[in-house]
Amino acid sequence: MRQTGKNKPHMSVLARRKAKWGYVFLLPWLIMFLVFYAYPLFYGTAVSFTNFSLGKMSWVGVGNYVKIFQDYRFWRSLRGMLGYCIIIIPMQVFIPMWAANTIYPYKRGLNTASKLLVYMPGVTCSVALVLAWKFMLDPNLGFVSRFLKSVIDPHFTLFDNALHAIPALSLLIVLSNMGANLIIYSAALGNIPADFYEAAELDGASPGQQFRLITMPLLHPTIVYVFVTATIAALQVFIIPQLMTSGGPNYTTSTLLMLIYDSAFANNQFGYASALGVILFLITAVIAVVQFRITRRDTIEF
Repeated sequence: MRQTGKNKPHMSVLARRKAKWGYVFLLPWLIMFLVFYAYPLFYGTAVSFTNFSLGKMSWVGVGNYVKIFQDYRFWRSLRGMLGYCIIIIPMQVFIPMWAANTIYPYKRGLNTASKLLVYMPGVTCSVALVLAWKFMLDPNLGFVSRFLKSVIDPHFTLFDNALHAIPALSLLIVLSNMGANLIIYSAALGNIPADFYEAAELDGASPGQQFRLITMPLLHPTIVYVFVTATIAALQVFIIPQLMTSGGPNYTTSTLLMLIYDSAFANNQFGYASALGVILFLITAVIAVVQFRITRRDTIEF
């Protein structure tokens, strides 16, 4: 009797038992994913086609989406979000990589202390950080603002113009979130065999050449991961601009996520906010797919 098709690999009783327990341990995460991610996604998409507010719901079809593209707040928030991305993403990708490569050769104590200092703002309450920054950057009382006025212009205000406000807010965002990427790069550097650098030194390669020809190619998977996650985080900037400027002046420092919050909880327009959320989701998904396709290549295996 002839068998057709590929033979399935035989699994022992122990392997099948382990596989069943694996599904059991995955079940809580799957339930959380369905309840807190999948269900809100589909429900929010459905709500985006309605005029939904507390106590009533009416079908409007694509009316919310048409209204969005006619809303100047959307275009200003979209421009502000892209402004944050242009500044934040390169800084989040390359500054931690440079810092990790700089401190990596030093002794373990200094290395750990440096990473701890950089990581501390990431675990500090964001509200506390923003309150401290607001005090330092206050137009009338902040010593940073007074210094800038003495150097640039007596009437200079940091947050009265998007050209000043977005770079300043982006710098605060990067400083508060750089520690995680520094840890990731440090761990990836520890997986690069030292033999590569020893061979490069014997060939007369300078530290810069070693970084460019050895470190960066071998860090490619890590760079791609940080690049994608930094992009997603930059598209969802919220806490620091919301607490520092509330999107002002006139939505010039706003983002789509801030506009979603404002539409839902300030204006009680949940259908409109859901439509904005769908658009933000599509923008994030498209950018992530494009990034993966652009950065995709064969990784080096040891």
